[in-house]
Amino acid sequence: MERSLLIEMTRDKYVERCKQRAFDHLDRGDLNNSVASFVETMNARPDCELPNYLARLGGSLLSANDALGWRTLIEILR
Repeated sequence: MERSLLIEMTRDKYVERCKQRAFDHLDRGDLNNSVASFVETMNARPDCELPNYLARLGGSLLSANDALGWRTLIEILR
C-alpha cells in the first residue's frame, strides 16, 4: 500500500478497511490470506500495529482452521 495513503487516512477508517479486506477473504473461504492480509496491513501503520500475542493468536486460529474464531477476533478489534 502506498505510504501516503497510510498516513492520510484516519486510524478508524484504516482499521475498518483492514477488517473489510480480511472479511472479504473469509467470505471467499480463504482463511490463510485473511490472516496474512490483516496482520500485514495493520502492522504497516505504526498506530495500528498489532501486539505480538494477537498476531500469534491469528496464526493459531489459522493452524486450527478456525475461520469463525478468526472472524470473531477481527470483529472485536478496534
